[in-house]
Amino acid sequence: MRYLLTKQAIRLYVWIGILVTVIVVPCSLYLTHRFSAYAYTQMSEFQQDRIAQTASRTDFLLSKLKAYSLNMYEDRTIRDWLQADRNLPLANMEALQIVSSYMATEPFLKRVYLVNRSTRAVLDSAVGVVPFEQFADPAMLNRLETDPPAFLQFFPHRLGEATYPAMLVPATPARKAENGYLAVLLDREALQAFLLENNERLGTEIWILDEQDRPVLGEREAVPAIGVLEESRASAERGTEAAAERGEERPFLNRAPLASQAWTVVSRSDLRTFRQQAESFRNGILGGSGLVLLCLLAAAFWNSRRVIRPFRSLAEQVSTRLSAEPDKGPHRPLPGDEYRILKDGIEWLATSVDEMKGSLQAAFPLAKAEYMRQWVLQGRVNQSVRNDAVAASGLAGRETLFLAVLKIDRYGQWAESVDMHARRQRKEAIARIAEETLASGGAGCEAVDLAGDHLVLLLGYDGEWQALLQLLERAKRRIAARTGLGVTIALSDRKHREDDLRAAYDVCLELAKLRFLGGEDRIYTEADYETYANLLQPLPEPKTLEHLIVAVKAGRTEELAERLGELFGPMAAMRYSECRVRLTVILFTIMKEFDSLSALQKVDGIDRQLDRFSTLAELRDWLHAELLLVMEQLGSRKSLERKDRLVEEMKVYLQARLQDPLLAAEDVADHISLSVKYARRLFQDIQGVTLSGYLLDLRIRKVKELLVTTSLPVAEIGEQSGFLTRSHFFTAFKKATGMTPSQYREHAAGKREEEAG
Repeated sequence: MRYLLTKQAIRLYVWIGILVTVIVVPCSLYLTHRFSAYAYTQMSEFQQDRIAQTASRTDFLLSKLKAYSLNMYEDRTIRDWLQADRNLPLANMEALQIVSSYMATEPFLKRVYLVNRSTRAVLDSAVGVVPFEQFADPAMLNRLETDPPAFLQFFPHRLGEATYPAMLVPATPARKAENGYLAVLLDREALQAFLLENNERLGTEIWILDEQDRPVLGEREAVPAIGVLEESRASAERGTEAAAERGEERPFLNRAPLASQAWTVVSRSDLRTFRQQAESFRNGILGGSGLVLLCLLAAAFWNSRRVIRPFRSLAEQVSTRLSAEPDKGPHRPLPGDEYRILKDGIEWLATSVDEMKGSLQAAFPLAKAEYMRQWVLQGRVNQSVRNDAVAASGLAGRETLFLAVLKIDRYGQWAESVDMHARRQRKEAIARIAEETLASGGAGCEAVDLAGDHLVLLLGYDGEWQALLQLLERAKRRIAARTGLGVTIALSDRKHREDDLRAAYDVCLELAKLRFLGGEDRIYTEADYETYANLLQPLPEPKTLEHLIVAVKAGRTEELAERLGELFGPMAAMRYSECRVRLTVILFTIMKEFDSLSALQKVDGIDRQLDRFSTLAELRDWLHAELLLVMEQLGSRKSLERKDRLVEEMKVYLQARLQDPLLAAEDVADHISLSVKYARRLFQDIQGVTLSGYLLDLRIRKVKELLVTTSLPVAEIGEQSGFLTRSHFFTAFKKATGMTPSQYREHAAGKREEEAG
């Protein structure tokens, strides 16, 4: 073993194995722990959202039932019966018939009482009219005597062995006693089936409790466990994620109060299946990590034998070479000392490189281009080096010079279409064209390639400023004609040879990028930079980007164009670097929010995409088109189940607001938070009829019902059914039935007489 550890390959393998083990094992344990904590937190948030939706649905249904109870109480026949001072059989029959019709249209009504304290009689929807002494629910009468009803509030009412949510009407804040009351008892089983979605597979249970934590809805045999869950929730308030990090797995207990009722929705879920799946996933991670560790150790062992072992042979070759160069190499190393052999060999190689560098300096003209690049990038170089570089270039005898930057338009798009050799040749052609054009006008010129999307021109020119601008314009046109590439030129002021060229280069490079911001195709000078700097504005508020994303998700195309204008408008007055950063943040945010931008599947694709455009306007138009495609894709992704649920919500809303003559599609769309156009299309796709047609059909059915079951005047029936004008009511009803309302009532009465005969 001691002999093996002296070998470089074995020592390296042992150290690599220890390092890999120390890294992989703790990381695997940490990842499994973080996964459990994260999954537990996400499930807790999901349960809270779910119980909040149940509370919202319960609020909506209870409000609807309250409105329905008020409508029943305001019915003329029912009011007449409640206010009567004597018991009339005909009135009893009419009131019972009206109550039955109301209960037939509302499935959640289990039982209805009409209590007349003047006649001391109760109209029970289940048995008919009975005196107080024979009434089967004395607890309700006792409540009326001892505890007048709260203002439009349901309360748990026990009748026999069952408990029902009940409500008394009228109910005023003053809680004054009345002679007549309407009492409604709701169907507890139907409410539970509609509102509470228990999931036995996940161990989820839901209850609705009153203000005294008594169960109103839910499985009664499970209610005693709520007290234990309350204690668990009190300790869990320190944070679900913190509890999960400590390894605690408590049942989820969530509560959501009702807005319209002093009740609370409570849910509990012990998530047995979730824990089993989490443990299975965690075991899979640990097993996979162990397998990866074994593979890495095997790869390290193989690599150490394949790669490290040949080092000795290499060391022997180096030793032989050093022995053959006694004048240049160091002393011959001892046999077996591989490290010393390679170290001496590298030192000898460094010495040889230094000697080679000295020989290259003798051939200065070959290194001129590199010196010119260093002059531009460093700003100032050694005077002797600068003089030699100037002497070898076309700038000889020039004490002052100009610096110009030629930025290639759409460089990113062009660079992707050609290889590196073709790019180098095309840039050399641009440099030669510029040098020839400027030389024809008497200007000395030296082109410097900094291996980017631009070239730098060092110009020596003693003529007028306007003449130099004309020469540059001519060079720009020739470059476009001969190479097919457009360039943007930025020109500095006159500089001395000893000035800092790096500062002038930075300014001109920023100026060359002004075309991207402003869109003007011309030669930019330092005067433009000063004007541009005075127009700088702060970055727009980040809320604008959030509003843009909301507009895309909501499908609002007009707002999309407006938000894009708000984002891109201020960028024309930013520095190019700030604008580039801002655009990167915007595209990155949109890319993370929507995975549908085919051009931006990776972060590094953002820079390439920005290089494809010469101006902000082109980029904005592209982004607008991409986001329109995202809108279409988002619309197509909505599942049929969600569409059905939205349509059901619209139908319930229409039924609840049927009597409102001003009810419009805009109200329905606002209720479900959709655009009017999409709400109309969605309703017609799912229901097969238009939204307005469905609303008209509901009103016609309501009219038919009232014509048959009541003796109300025709005009009043039209108002109760939501028709705004009498003419519209008569026209729509006759078009739908082929008869006027009066004719329909007479026809229905005749049919009843025939059936009775």
